[in-house]
Amino acid sequence: MTYRDPLPDGCPPNEAELISEAKKVFRLVKQIPPSIGDFQSQRKEKPNKTFSVSECQACGLSVFADRKDISRARKLTLFRGHHICQVELTEGAGCMQKTGGSSHHTWWPFRDYDILAHCTVEAP
Repeated sequence: MTYRDPLPDGCPPNEAELISEAKKVFRLVKQIPPSIGDFQSQRKEKPNKTFSVSECQACGLSVFADRKDISRARKLTLFRGHHICQVELTEGAGCMQKTGGSSHHTWWPFRDYDILAHCTVEAP
């Protein structure tokens, strides 16, 4: 499978797991319904920025496995007004790795995975 965006060498790392069974994750989105623009990596959104995370992680999508953690993140000034989107990841969604202290994960989606078809935005 091919990843949606170009990734640096060695990315995703060996520790990342291929998504082989259904799981739910949460991501903050700016609009209802979400657009593919709500599912851009930090690297794609800010191509010239230096990030505090690895380049591999900057090229992935931030998601949370636990709803309470995304609710906390939503309270940050940067994310005020954003909506919580539940994404159903199924076989063929890509690879994912836990990359934060809470339930934060980085997801590297495969090109052919229709993200928007697997989203449900929670009512505000």
